[in-house]
Amino acid sequence: MKLIFLFFVITFTLKSYSMGLTEISQIAIERSSSLNAKEMEGRALQSEASQRGRWQNPQLMGQFGTLKSGSMTGATAEVSFSQSVPLSDKFSLRKEMTLLAVENHKKQTEFFKSWISHQAILATWKVYVTSELLKHGVERTKRISLVKRYLETRPRVTIKQRVELSIVTSMLHQLEKQQDIKQHDYGTAKSDLEFWLGKSLADSEIPFALPDRYRFVDDRSLDTSKSIEVAEARSSVKIAQIDSQLASKERRPDLFLGGGYRVEDVQPKNQFSYAIVGLNIPLWDTGSSRIEAARVREIRDQKKLEETEKQLLRKQQKQIELVKLSIKQLKRFPKKYITQNEKAVKEAETGFRQGLLDVNTFLLAETQSHEVIDQVFLSWLGYLDNLSTLQLMKGENFQWEQKI
Repeated sequence: MKLIFLFFVITFTLKSYSMGLTEISQIAIERSSSLNAKEMEGRALQSEASQRGRWQNPQLMGQFGTLKSGSMTGATAEVSFSQSVPLSDKFSLRKEMTLLAVENHKKQTEFFKSWISHQAILATWKVYVTSELLKHGVERTKRISLVKRYLETRPRVTIKQRVELSIVTSMLHQLEKQQDIKQHDYGTAKSDLEFWLGKSLADSEIPFALPDRYRFVDDRSLDTSKSIEVAEARSSVKIAQIDSQLASKERRPDLFLGGGYRVEDVQPKNQFSYAIVGLNIPLWDTGSSRIEAARVREIRDQKKLEETEKQLLRKQQKQIELVKLSIKQLKRFPKKYITQNEKAVKEAETGFRQGLLDVNTFLLAETQSHEVIDQVFLSWLGYLDNLSTLQLMKGENFQWEQKI
């Protein structure tokens, strides 16, 4: 009973060390300074949109002075109040234009969040893959080192034995060079992940492993509805349309309404109030050229939108082809090849030790088997990288498989 309890405790403890996809994404998003800056910018745009929808502030004026009339002089005081009343809905149009900028910024922020999530998960995958490649490289280097020691300890040294030893020594040097590169790649992957998460993860904390059973989605379709590039282009068109309407309405005069009160401290004393009704009429017709410029920009942005959609469809099609090519490589190098080739290497090593295989045959079998093992992991990394790019184009979350 105690053994069963201990087994469950150990199992639970090991599982608790592993981070989940949601946790990885959330940590990367929360610690992103760039994302925090974007959110602050969004708050500023929201405040600006609120201000843009309001009328101009009223004007409250006061005047003090002296008045001279013949032989009499006296003090004067006057206070007036006026409010500009627009004869068009230009303030609502200004607010609508700013709200479009706010909405576009929200979409940019959501895309940036998704991009951060993709990058953090990809970085975690790269740590896993480079770690596995490094482990297999270490095992391979140890195996070849043992073969070299065996050749060096044989009692009889013939020309064939010297050549075999030279081949093994050269191969060992090449493996050590590859190990340096794999160690560097692993260290870089760890540093990249630490950049996104703000901390280093042990290999036991990495939540990924090559799945035993999976189904790849081959029937991918083109879709630009959630693309950030298309969303920004459409927003530009709408802003240009509103700017064209705003240019025409801002040519209209503004009405001023208000009132005032004036006191003249002379003999006889004068006190009187008055109403203010006025029009702010532009003398120079600057609106016509602005309307023309706004209409030209609207046509320009419409053409940009069409071009953006065409280019994005083309990019998506190319990326879909890359994903399909990656899927072919995954199917060509399935996970089961790792176990099969590890078994083949052990059999080749046994055959060499028993004198059934010569050195060249053993090294050839060992090299080809490990190349296949490496391709299994590298094919997954290439697939995930290409798939992430495609899903970002389409505004999708990072999902790389559908389990059967």
